[in-house]
Amino acid sequence: MARVNLRAAFMSGTTSTVTAQQVFTNRVDEVAAFGRSLTELHRALDETEISPVVDRVQGRRNVLVFYGVGGIGKTTLSHELERRLLADSQDSGHEDVLSVRVDLSEDGACDIEALLLRLRAGLGRLGSYWPAFDLALASYWARAHPGEALQEFLDSSPTVRRASRGVGLGEQIAANVAQIVPGAAGGLAGLAQRAALGTYRAIRDRVREGRLLSECELFAELVEADADYETLSFFPYLLAWDLERQPRRRRRPRVCVFLDTFEVLSGRSDRTAERFVQRCVYLMPNVLFVITGRNRIDWADTGAGGELDFAGPQRWPNLHFGNSHTEPRQHLVGYLSEFDADSYLRQALTRDGGPAMPAAVRERIISGGQGLPLYLDLSVSHFAELLARGTEPSPEDFGGSFTAVATRSIRDLPREERDLVRTAALIDRVDAALLRAGQPNLPDGCVARFLHRPFLTYDDAYELPYALHGALRSAIREADRGLPDGWSDRDRAEVAARLMRLLGARITPTTGRAMVAQSLEFGLRLSADYGVFEDWLVQAAQRLVEAGQWMGLEAGVSRQTAGLPELRAVRTAIKGVRLRRAGRAAEAVQVLDGADAGMPADSLTSQLVRIHLAHALRNQGDYTRAAEIYRGLLNGSFDPTARYWLSDYDYLNGRFATALAALRDRPGGTAAEEGERLRLIGHIWRVNACFEEATGTYTEAITLARREGLVAAEAKALANLAQTVCWSGDTTTVAEAADQARELLDLVSNPVELVKVRSAEAVAAALAGDPVAAGAAVADTRQLADEIGYRGGHNLADVAQILLQTLDGDRDGARRTRADLDERTRASGGNTYWVPIATSWLEGADTAAERHPAVEWVTGATRALDRWAAVIARP
Repeated sequence: MARVNLRAAFMSGTTSTVTAQQVFTNRVDEVAAFGRSLTELHRALDETEISPVVDRVQGRRNVLVFYGVGGIGKTTLSHELERRLLADSQDSGHEDVLSVRVDLSEDGACDIEALLLRLRAGLGRLGSYWPAFDLALASYWARAHPGEALQEFLDSSPTVRRASRGVGLGEQIAANVAQIVPGAAGGLAGLAQRAALGTYRAIRDRVREGRLLSECELFAELVEADADYETLSFFPYLLAWDLERQPRRRRRPRVCVFLDTFEVLSGRSDRTAERFVQRCVYLMPNVLFVITGRNRIDWADTGAGGELDFAGPQRWPNLHFGNSHTEPRQHLVGYLSEFDADSYLRQALTRDGGPAMPAAVRERIISGGQGLPLYLDLSVSHFAELLARGTEPSPEDFGGSFTAVATRSIRDLPREERDLVRTAALIDRVDAALLRAGQPNLPDGCVARFLHRPFLTYDDAYELPYALHGALRSAIREADRGLPDGWSDRDRAEVAARLMRLLGARITPTTGRAMVAQSLEFGLRLSADYGVFEDWLVQAAQRLVEAGQWMGLEAGVSRQTAGLPELRAVRTAIKGVRLRRAGRAAEAVQVLDGADAGMPADSLTSQLVRIHLAHALRNQGDYTRAAEIYRGLLNGSFDPTARYWLSDYDYLNGRFATALAALRDRPGGTAAEEGERLRLIGHIWRVNACFEEATGTYTEAITLARREGLVAAEAKALANLAQTVCWSGDTTTVAEAADQARELLDLVSNPVELVKVRSAEAVAAALAGDPVAAGAAVADTRQLADEIGYRGGHNLADVAQILLQTLDGDRDGARRTRADLDERTRASGGNTYWVPIATSWLEGADTAAERHPAVEWVTGATRALDRWAAVIARP
């Protein structure tokens, strides 16, 4: 309401006696409920014998909900409650009261990383010492974001940046880490991934030794758990634990978190983001969460148990439908009474100390608005507009439906600005450039004047800082259809297409992921609503997919649409990738198979679907069909990816010369891609017994990984180096490479590489004449492979076992193991080249070449298999 009144004051002119007032219509019941909720929560916390932070089965009584229709004033109420909370604490001299505000419709607000960092920044105003959370976050960040500095992330999102800079969040976290791990804070700041991982290891080792926060139950589990969103969503427990231990002056800190526009979460078909937020609320029982949204939340309903972790009346005793007295609880925000509505209108505009609006005008507005605050806001704005024109408003100028009020709001504007408000109504947020793109023929001055209109909210924390109220956007679109100069569906689609093009043009290789996610979300909504589509949507989706940024895609793909097939295909591709990354490859194949039906094969959308279908098939073990799809993607937008995996397929099936020729002259586009290419070349040289060439290639990959800070890639290349030098029987060199690999794999978990390292040690021990050590290493290789479900690990174990049996003279045993290897590799459709290698040890190179003519050795069958036969002939 403040912007409406401020504009009225400026429009009235210096000679006018009309004065604008900032008014909050006092919702007595809601304000009282907030006060009682705070009192009841902290009374219960003070009186309980066991803190609910520790006793995680206690029912939660820390949620106050205000719900109601759009435009009813929920956001205004939320802001007013926060204002009163802080004003009262200032008046009483309490420094232990703070609030954190999150509008869930904001860009990236539903991302669990951003949400937790905003909560931590808000709590940082109580003090800087939050050891449990900060140390766990440092451990998580080093592994989840290799090479990305935490400070870079804090600065990348406007809302997170604004919250973190106020308390110096990056400095606070680094200081807490430095207190526990002196000299390691630089890793958190992102000087190098190796330093960050060293910080993690130092924290983890002290936890294992019981010397770090041993009194914080589950701290150790959270530090050592997989670094993913699932783990991170339990970190609010650590914030609550730290909050319990903040130094108290006279009483426990009063913390309120205001979650506005909650329907953004509760209205989704996929409740993953809501589940993460609900965990946050449940695990912070010493914080009052004030939730405002259009819908009653169903957490106390037993039917929500399949989608949410904490559901039912025992978990949320105050939130069940029948509770009408115990606070905090759920409140339906009703329409304003006639008295409150008249009070607002009398105070919003005054003349000579009295109401500027005549009683008849107020009655007309109250009758039409039925107590909807947004209706009153627009009516006040319309009254001020008429005064500015020198017209004395009459009752006939007011009343009617909300759509009628929106119609008058449009009619109040000059023709150019009518087109601008229609443009703004097409999309969630705008800036001057986006408005100019929508209306390219309008002068800059017209756009600048429009941006000062009172119905636009402004927040400079966003890249696109201007927005219309959601209810007003819908009403304007409806009202516009009845205006003489209203837009047709074609007009809207044409403007939406221009907006879509500008959103895409803003995405460059250096654009931050927050802006990419915002642009994609807006673009997908424009596509769903107006039937427009651009290929940049596919490229942006793939970019976020590669970065593993699922939360940024949720809102944009949640709408059910029967519109463009391209849009449906993008949504399906995102779902398929999510399933595959969750280890549900078979479901991903089912979802993706045929999702591009009816599209041109060369369309970018079709290629997106097919590349991820191929990946899912490969994960499922269907290498043959995956290869067919990769071949169909050659010379298209996914050509480099398709060629790489086709080369891998050739390598797995013994077409070494073909794979090597394809890889040699195609350097990777990024350091990570180049490292993968070098490693695959090294694999080819290694299985061709060209060990010097393989060693050189792996060494090059290691050097690249170290230079670029790619610790995971360095670990894999070191494991591959161990797999190469082991064939010389040099146990010392193998041990050095294995130790270095394990040191890194201890930080960036990759159990497959541990299997490879152990199999290399088995080979080295066998060739060094230590059958006991070799046998133990073979057994360990099989056990590790079984523990992680890595079938290829048994191939490596078979090879080492055949070598050991051959050297020991147990040729019958070696032949039985070779038969097992033959059966296993044929079933998997890859790595069949190990059988002729084993045959060269048992029957000689010539026999091996004769029996297996299909293998395409790089230097020819005889020379390659002679080199393999020579491995066991060394003295």
